[in-house]
Amino acid sequence: MNLEATRRNEKRKLGVLWCNGVSTASVAIGIVAPVATAIFDLEKARRSFDALGFTLLGSMVAALILLAIGRAFLNRLEDAE
Repeated sequence: MNLEATRRNEKRKLGVLWCNGVSTASVAIGIVAPVATAIFDLEKARRSFDALGFTLLGSMVAALILLAIGRAFLNRLEDAE
């Protein structure tokens, strides 16, 4: 068993886990921020509807980029036989 390859694989998996967590948080913030603004300050939400849409779109793009980075880490896993 190649312990060095196993160690590198585990580090890569931790990197993927981090990317996944930040991606999930990004989407949650992109959804929660517009909803919270609409609930607590309806007039401001009406005036800044474009900015809220941009927040959601930006968070989705950030999440997709982070997921792509995570997939790139997974594609670099090695055989640890």
